[in-house]
Amino acid sequence: MLRDDSSLYLHINHTAHAWVKSLPDAIFGRKNFRNEIVWCYTGPGSPGMRQFNRNHDTILWYSVSDQWCFNADDVRIGHHSKTRVNFREGLRGSGFIEGEYGLAAGGKVPEAWWIQEKGNGLAIAARQKRQYMGYPTQKPLALYERIIKASSNPGDFVLDPICGCATTPIAAERLGRKWSGMDIWDKAHDTVIQRLQQEGLAGPEGETDRLLSFGQIGFSTVAPVRTDNKAVAAPPLKLKVQFAEPPGPKMTRAEMVNVLMVNGGMVCQGCDRQFDDPLYLELDHNTPRSDGGLNHISNRLLLCGPCNRIKSNRLTLSGLRAENKKRNMMAK
Repeated sequence: MLRDDSSLYLHINHTAHAWVKSLPDAIFGRKNFRNEIVWCYTGPGSPGMRQFNRNHDTILWYSVSDQWCFNADDVRIGHHSKTRVNFREGLRGSGFIEGEYGLAAGGKVPEAWWIQEKGNGLAIAARQKRQYMGYPTQKPLALYERIIKASSNPGDFVLDPICGCATTPIAAERLGRKWSGMDIWDKAHDTVIQRLQQEGLAGPEGETDRLLSFGQIGFSTVAPVRTDNKAVAAPPLKLKVQFAEPPGPKMTRAEMVNVLMVNGGMVCQGCDRQFDDPLYLELDHNTPRSDGGLNHISNRLLLCGPCNRIKSNRLTLSGLRAENKKRNMMAK
């Protein structure tokens, strides 16, 4: 979906940053990793704290190719007062005019750490009261406006597949970009309309003296279709991760039961009880089908009736065994 001069900004916090970075590294290639941006903000601490405040998020920036868009002049910040006082001819840097060595009127290109400090153009607070919509992970418009200014031009398209309370669509609209937002939150559409009205970018349906009317905002509740297997991309209420079955001939249920008994005996793998008749054992999935588990023999196991009912479609085998130990139901 991305043009050769496009960028991806992945905003994530400390709980998953290290794990998630490997995904865009694999998709875009590490050579197209442009910046790790650290957005810092302040907030009150809690009494009796035993660690430092976790008041920063990470934004990973990747380009599709080596032809990425970067509008340096659109994101410059004011020169620090010490820079203006200490300036002398011959200095080099992003804040100086090449050849003339004069101070650039627009300031300097900011570093990859964005701090909440008033007076230098970096004051991006974690939550700005006038914008607050009650959404738990809401981000300030100024944060995403800087990203959109830097990596797109007026008329370009901005996509946010997890748009939440519509910060990206509003930022894109204010900057003259086309946009599309998606979310599984059922109030996302109403929130987009509400925020457009608050920003003076939309009026009631039929009104034409504002930039937008409701009829110009496309809206669909029909989930898109996957391009790999034509299945619905986002089933209602729960996204199911689907995996392709391993190659080779498919086994019948009877054949799988026979293989499992030959390899492991007539033993319930949930409680370790041994039976003298295969009728006491039922064929089940380790990873439930509702979570994308395969029908393949590699995901199959034999359980007794009570264990199968406890496991249901909620637990994996390890979860079932932990539950049986808690209930003191393991064979002794």
